[in-house]
Amino acid sequence: MRPFLSLIIFSLSATNALAGGAEPPFSLAATLRLIWGLLIVLGALLVVYALAKKKLSFLNAGGGKGTITIIEMHHLMPRKSLCLVKVRGQEYLLGLSNDQINLIAIINNPPDTKDFAATLATAEADNHDSEL
Repeated sequence: MRPFLSLIIFSLSATNALAGGAEPPFSLAATLRLIWGLLIVLGALLVVYALAKKKLSFLNAGGGKGTITIIEMHHLMPRKSLCLVKVRGQEYLLGLSNDQINLIAIINNPPDTKDFAATLATAEADNHDSEL
């Protein structure tokens, strides 16, 4: 065991001597390179996580496999949102806040497109017609 350890120490000192003693093992440049590499890896992991959360359906809350499906959510303020929900074939536009949920409109004829702006315009027109 002792000859093996002395061989490792000799080879490390010989390598350092051949390299001209370029930099000590704990220099500022080496530390900055290490931190920069870690930041790049962390950034790449965060990008992959964000894409996976946004694109993969098994990470979404609803998943779309049950009788209640969240079609789309539109965040208005930090704790206020509009939510288009489909329950047993019927679509509902809900207003969500920090402590309550309000039914804004029942969508009678859901449009063929999943465009939130078109759905909202249809719901506003239906509510305006029902008020008259």
